[in-house]
Amino acid sequence: MMHQVLIVDDHPHLVDSMAHTLPWEEMGVIGVHKAYSAHEALQTLDIVPVDLVITDIRMPVMSGLELIREIRRRWKDIKIILMSGYADFEYAKEALRQDVEDYLLKPVPNDELIRSIRGVLDKKAAEWQAVISSQRVLNTFREHLPALKTGFLLELLRGRRLPDDLLQEKLDLYELPFSVREKAALVLVRLEEPLAGYDQRSVSLLEYAIANIAEELFRGDFRIWSCLDDYGYLTFLVCPGSGTTDLSEPERQRMLEQCAAHLQHYVGIYLKGSISALVSDWFEFPETVADRYQQCLFAFRQRIGSERSFFMTIGKTEEVQKTAFLSSLYEPPTLKMTIEAGQWNELRGKLDRIFEELLQDEFQFEEHILEVYLEICGMLAYIAHKNRRRLAELIGDEYEKVAGGLPFKTVKPLREWTFRILDRLFELVDRERQHSRAVIVKQVKEYVMDNLGKDVSIQTVANRVFLHPSYLSRIYKSESGESFSDFVLRVRMEKAVALLKNKGIKVYDISGELGYNQTQHFIKMFKKHYGLTPQEYRERLL
Repeated sequence: MMHQVLIVDDHPHLVDSMAHTLPWEEMGVIGVHKAYSAHEALQTLDIVPVDLVITDIRMPVMSGLELIREIRRRWKDIKIILMSGYADFEYAKEALRQDVEDYLLKPVPNDELIRSIRGVLDKKAAEWQAVISSQRVLNTFREHLPALKTGFLLELLRGRRLPDDLLQEKLDLYELPFSVREKAALVLVRLEEPLAGYDQRSVSLLEYAIANIAEELFRGDFRIWSCLDDYGYLTFLVCPGSGTTDLSEPERQRMLEQCAAHLQHYVGIYLKGSISALVSDWFEFPETVADRYQQCLFAFRQRIGSERSFFMTIGKTEEVQKTAFLSSLYEPPTLKMTIEAGQWNELRGKLDRIFEELLQDEFQFEEHILEVYLEICGMLAYIAHKNRRRLAELIGDEYEKVAGGLPFKTVKPLREWTFRILDRLFELVDRERQHSRAVIVKQVKEYVMDNLGKDVSIQTVANRVFLHPSYLSRIYKSESGESFSDFVLRVRMEKAVALLKNKGIKVYDISGELGYNQTQHFIKMFKKHYGLTPQEYRERLL
């Protein structure tokens, strides 16, 4: 494992020595962070995922034990090694109470320190290994397996497509006894009064009961896989079982219809309610499962409608719906989902697939172009209104085409217009994002400049601009070219130099005005920055 370590001590030379002389890479450490006070340590912990803190026990303002208590309150998984120059049993007892991994007496020989660090990091790695161990993962996976199965079937019904090998791998992983390219059929069940009138909890129990009845009725003759779809239909994917494998397709269809009819019958007897059921013909799984599902929905709407206790079998595609269905337009993720997530490359890929399908012979109708055009316009309006903008603001003079009805009769100009709009939209979003980041950096700088004598930690400033500290740290670094902590230090030092020019202001007062609780800490930071103490710097100015 690659670990992050934080060293904390109010003696900078000790921190720097440990940071630069120990064989960190050999110990699996990729990041060594330094803090010269407990306050600086907490600032670092706010933005860095630290695994191990090595801290001194005696520090001004906030001691090592106080730091440990704060770490335990906020970051329970961080390991801690405590160092002290005092062989004090009371410190050792308090360290044990704070769940410290090791207690070392200064000066600590390098070999002893390395041995301690290795032991703690090995323990940390072992703990995480236990968390992700195969048995634990397997137990969690099995616990959620029913939900994973139903969710995966729903994805396939919505139009998700996977390569055959990946699909089969996932079927095996979910322990689903189905194979790619085998024959399959669909059975859709709609709950009706009085079943549909129950409260949500009761309906869920009824759906579970109906699925169990179906499992019992279909067992042996068929293998089934069920889910509750987006429209409230119980949907079963059915494949031949041991009892029907050798039957002809018409015989197998007849047996499937009998099972579905028995399901309808037993729901009436034992659950005291009615259902309507629709059985599809046989098709190749998974190639046409989404198309056949759409045909079943179409048949439910057109043939069954509001009829109760209805039973129906549908035939081939041409018997149900003569007009071709643009599956790529509606398969997940939808255009709205993709653009909302800011996945521009995925959006372009999806649009390419839509236009490729639209160019096929079966879709050479103006209404298909209208269907795609309206969906694209809906996507643009959705993202505009979602961001509290008018569509005309986002697409400019192109809005006239949107407002004027269908301006395209063929696929090519529609495709060119769509990608032109997307390019404009992407440029606008990118420009606004950059502007937004610049505004944040400006707010941060203004707050720090106005509050140097107060708390200007990354956490406090992040709260002021309503961002997570780690996200603010990344934004500030990418926009300004320097880290937030370097900026705060630079501003403090620059103001310190300005104040030192006034001989009437004591170093002690300057320290307080810049937000340092300890004058000695201010003097150390100043000397580290300029190579001189504040007093030496002042003397040179004279």
